[in-house]
Amino acid sequence: MLSRIVLNDVTFEAKSGDQLEGVSLELTSPQMVAICSDDQGAPNALEQLLAGTGKVLDGSAAVNDQDVSHQKRHYADNIASLAEIDLRGRQVNKAIKKALRHQDNALSQAATEQLAQSLGVQMDARLADLDAVQQQKLKLAVLLALRRPIVLLQDGLDILPEDARLTIGNLLRDYVQKTNSLVLFTSTDVSTMMRFADVIYYFNGSRLTSARALRASDGVDCTVTVTGTGLPVELAVKMGAHMLEEAPNETRFLYTGNIQALLPLLEQSTITDVRIEDASVEDELMAY
Repeated sequence: MLSRIVLNDVTFEAKSGDQLEGVSLELTSPQMVAICSDDQGAPNALEQLLAGTGKVLDGSAAVNDQDVSHQKRHYADNIASLAEIDLRGRQVNKAIKKALRHQDNALSQAATEQLAQSLGVQMDARLADLDAVQQQKLKLAVLLALRRPIVLLQDGLDILPEDARLTIGNLLRDYVQKTNSLVLFTSTDVSTMMRFADVIYYFNGSRLTSARALRASDGVDCTVTVTGTGLPVELAVKMGAHMLEEAPNETRFLYTGNIQALLPLLEQSTITDVRIEDASVEDELMAY
């Protein structure tokens, strides 16, 4: 079954005080969607809107063709949120059993245990002895085991080390395709969003500024700082540069293409230094 979220010029005030202003978007499964924002305001507001809490001041919002006001009664049928995964029990296997209780469409306990073990979580471990990363892995395993059509991940990948982030990110992409689901997430790391999202929505405060579809062949954005003169700016822009700052002796830009293709432009004799770094959220928001 297709999952669909549609916002039409929505102005919304969440109970937390976070807001959305004049936001229009349409999300359809199967898809991983990244929310790029300079703070947690927009992601928090969007999550509360989908939960049917807070107040829609203008516009309309629907989940699976039903107004979000219906979500208070049907939230558990449609949406699984990482923030709501509550682990209780002395041992890991007991915590999984309790988390899956009364969840009719969820994976079996055995399948969920196997999923958690594949992430390096031992079933006989005491829940209290798990470190923060292991606890997060267990929560993510339970979250996916619920098999809801819409999954709200927040910044749940950010706490994980690089290897675990890659494993779980790929697991999420596989989950999205196999279950025809929508996964929404945010991150302070641009490479995480670009690696796993099908589309990125950029928010400046409470306003949606742009959307960017990603392709499997896209690399990770980088920020290039060029000291000196002679950079062929127009050619760089044609090749994928988004200018951030231009001064007489220094140019900063976000680059979205293959960095190897750009290198010949940086070999001018009048360029004295080039610094290439992973793009930050701030740079992404300046460009998009």
